[in-house]
Amino acid sequence: MFIFKRLQVKLFVYFLLLVLIPLITLGYFSYTMATRFLEEESVRNQSQTMKLIGNNIKLMLDDAGDITSYITNNESLQYVLGDKASQSLTAKEGASFDYLENIKIAKKYVTFLVIYGENGFLYRDFSEYFRQVIPYTEVMDQPLYVATAARDGRAYWTFSGTSLFTFGHSYNEIMVGRKIVDSYDHDKSLGMLFMGVNRDSIGEIIKDIEIVNSANIFIFDNNYNLVTSKHEDAALKKRLTDDLKLKEKVFQKDHSESYTIGGKDYFVSSTIIEPYEWNIVSFIPLEVIHKQHGILLKVTLLLSLTLLVVVGLISVVLSKSITSPIKILLKSMNNFKRGDFKQKVAVTSQDEIGMLSHKYNEMVMETNELIQKVYVSQTHQKIIELKTLQTQIEPHFLYNTLDFIFLNSKINGDEQTARVVHSLSELFRLSLNKGHDYYTLDQEINQIKAYISIQHARFPKRFTPKYDIDPEAGSYLTMKLLLQPIVENAILHAFNERKNEPGVLIISGRIVNHQIVMVIEDNGCGLSPDKKEQLLNGSASGKQGFGIRNVNERLRMMFGPEHELMIDSKPLVGTKVTLRLPMIESEEQWRLLYENHGH
Repeated sequence: MFIFKRLQVKLFVYFLLLVLIPLITLGYFSYTMATRFLEEESVRNQSQTMKLIGNNIKLMLDDAGDITSYITNNESLQYVLGDKASQSLTAKEGASFDYLENIKIAKKYVTFLVIYGENGFLYRDFSEYFRQVIPYTEVMDQPLYVATAARDGRAYWTFSGTSLFTFGHSYNEIMVGRKIVDSYDHDKSLGMLFMGVNRDSIGEIIKDIEIVNSANIFIFDNNYNLVTSKHEDAALKKRLTDDLKLKEKVFQKDHSESYTIGGKDYFVSSTIIEPYEWNIVSFIPLEVIHKQHGILLKVTLLLSLTLLVVVGLISVVLSKSITSPIKILLKSMNNFKRGDFKQKVAVTSQDEIGMLSHKYNEMVMETNELIQKVYVSQTHQKIIELKTLQTQIEPHFLYNTLDFIFLNSKINGDEQTARVVHSLSELFRLSLNKGHDYYTLDQEINQIKAYISIQHARFPKRFTPKYDIDPEAGSYLTMKLLLQPIVENAILHAFNERKNEPGVLIISGRIVNHQIVMVIEDNGCGLSPDKKEQLLNGSASGKQGFGIRNVNERLRMMFGPEHELMIDSKPLVGTKVTLRLPMIESEEQWRLLYENHGH
């Protein structure tokens, strides 16, 4: 094995070998490799095209099936089919006819609509040719009726709609039928819907498809009836249409294989349109693929000889241009290794070598900066750990102190002080919530109850609290301290100039239209329109009403302007404040919402 001591010589030899070896191999295997490549490419393109055609036809059939579903579930049509047939046109019938007419206009592939009602109702409309439909009693005697009814309201596709009409002329269309059942009683049949679909509309899907020259594409329904085709070989079409065994052989899902049909070799690719069980099959003559091989071989040989000459000339220049900047970079790296951290290499190109030099310079600069930052970073980390420890100690100290006051009050028989201290401890615990900015609605209500308990101890005769909270709403997450500023405003201001009747503060919560609706209502002195506007949108510098403005801004920033506070107040009657909160079930939902609105 040769060992090259210089990279420039190694690159020169490698460049030549890189060209010589493929050229020698190509001279022997060119024909086989080119043929295989072309065949594989044709197979891949043919299979992908079949799947694309199948997807497009499925979308069209799905669309037609969905239209029949929309029609059969139309409220006006259901009303018309549920009543006895009348001679005069009712408003419901007029609405149904307008609806059906709009569908025919919007969907150009619809050739006819026929609706039979069990109550004698009959609707028929045609896009081009008017035809006389047979009575519903005759339809009920046909296999078409039995097959459609057996689908129990699902779409049933059939190759032709000829059986619906008095004259058996075959039009260029397929038909979808659907049993109409009562939307409120699925066991009650209201009638039948039949809709024609123009086959030319399906043919348009494959009209401009060009896999290769002389490609033949055929589309058959689930009963092996030819729906449409694009072909240049009439004999192949006749053979495929008449030969059932050939159909069974080639009609397979995602199938690709070579066949000899009528003495001619074809490459066949087929797929099945689920769930309709329609078959799409394409036939490409192998001779078309082989003809392309000769051209490819000649071009390959010419390019290979040219490449050999060019590579021999440029390999020396190229190898030198690569190794020269690498030598400079290697020298700088050796100096860096010896401790000279101020190295810098001139970047003279924009290629990978230039990018490598640029990244090397960045690495040297970042290494110097990193050395300076390590000490500062470690110092900051110690400060953060210390503050974290302090935040863990201080709440525990506060809770322990409040627990001592609570127990001491209980021992001394001061129940009122004990209750206030217990409420204060619960208030602090829920407000801190281990540093989280959210908790459940149950925790918010418990926080409010603790706060009201403290205020009620201060003003025992000023008001009476009442709670009406839906238990199902308690598990959803929300922001902390939403209700406390509103309740505080009611206690301190609404009942300060209270009427002669006792003050009542009602806090309620319900799930309404996929939202949690919280209402804080009092029968206090009420607010004037100016005062209400000042509470919601007044100057942030004002002390009075700052808490409510803060809550309103938090709701607006976190959940959007549609979740702003709503205040309904009348002087000398009372005030009702309404909050509409989204239903957030998990911490992951809260995190996503916070990332979208909270930054």
